[in-house]
Amino acid sequence: MVVLTVIAILVAMAVLRYDRALEQSRADIAAADLRAVWSAQRLYWLENRAYTADLTVLQAAGLLDPQIVLATSGYVYQVSAADSSTFTANATRTGSTRWSGAYQIDETGLVSGTIQATGQLSLVPGFQ
Repeated sequence: MVVLTVIAILVAMAVLRYDRALEQSRADIAAADLRAVWSAQRLYWLENRAYTADLTVLQAAGLLDPQIVLATSGYVYQVSAADSSTFTANATRTGSTRWSGAYQIDETGLVSGTIQATGQLSLVPGFQ
């Protein structure tokens, strides 16, 4: 009985760490996707001297992976351009009852924001 109790405790701890590691990998993918949007926006700006507020325009120009536009990874991506010289792209966590939050990137290439869950430390992208 003692052995089974110890094993159950170890398995419970492992499941919590696995869940956090899985969510961290999703967060890192979202940050990488935002970097792809940033790169596509920079290339679009070189051609048009303005940023676009539409991800499908970047996809149609062959600058952005369609998977980012389709948002099949647990994040929804949006981009807004206030004027021709600035933009902000957001990756908002969806499809999870436990994790929520968003990451942002602007024309400078700085990724910011956090993803959080009750009782957990906030997740930030593992690279900058």
